[in-house]
Amino acid sequence: MSERSFAFGVSAVAALCSVSCGAGLLSDMGRSLEDPRLAAPSVASFADEHRIEVSWAADANADLCVLERAPDAAVPSWETIYRGIGTRYADTKCSDQGRYLYRLTELRGERSFGPSEAVPGVASATCRDALEPDDEESEATPLASTLAANLFYYSFAFRPNGLPIIVQDLDWYAVTVPPNRTANLVVTQLSPALAGGSTSTWMYLYRKGMNPQQIVNNQAIPFTNYSNAAATFLFKIYPVPANFPADGGGAVVDYTVSLDSITN
Repeated sequence: MSERSFAFGVSAVAALCSVSCGAGLLSDMGRSLEDPRLAAPSVASFADEHRIEVSWAADANADLCVLERAPDAAVPSWETIYRGIGTRYADTKCSDQGRYLYRLTELRGERSFGPSEAVPGVASATCRDALEPDDEESEATPLASTLAANLFYYSFAFRPNGLPIIVQDLDWYAVTVPPNRTANLVVTQLSPALAGGSTSTWMYLYRKGMNPQQIVNNQAIPFTNYSNAAATFLFKIYPVPANFPADGGGAVVDYTVSLDSITN
């Protein structure tokens, strides 16, 4: 082989290697040779009436996405509700208070990847309140008057590996109290109605640095600022699980939270 032929051969091999041997594992058509990176879908409940939003990450390594749904049951019965290359699906074929499970499979050629773990969703005629999103401490709603809100708690009959599946809401608030004053908060459960003259609501209140307390309906909850400067207190309201059906049921709680008074 001449020196010129040898040089050409080395250059050709290098060029091929830059296409097919690189870190990205690209084929000669520029497509990745990696398998799909399957992940469970994201499911949003209570975003709209009788509607559950399902979404998943785009994956250039997959040729097709298959979304399955099953009504909640100890042994789910799965059906395909979507096949395509999109990344979202709006499930509108839902019953009120219906509990559903969703899982995703991705296809590449004749190979199947999945299904993913099952993700729960709940459909309702009730939508999440206007204060959302407030599930995180950083999203706390300032409390300066009376606010109307709701929260929910649903358990599922399906228990993968014996572990319970829960879909629930919690609401964070912030109240600012002047120096050396006490802010009195009042929480009122509107529905479901409290039975038998009970005053114990279906909600806990947790204040940072203190133990949770079950909220007494219409009873003032004091937040005292002992300092000489204004202080902001963060607290959350969330469901008491014992008040809700276990292993296959749930409810939505409507309530108000008020800054009732500020006293010395």
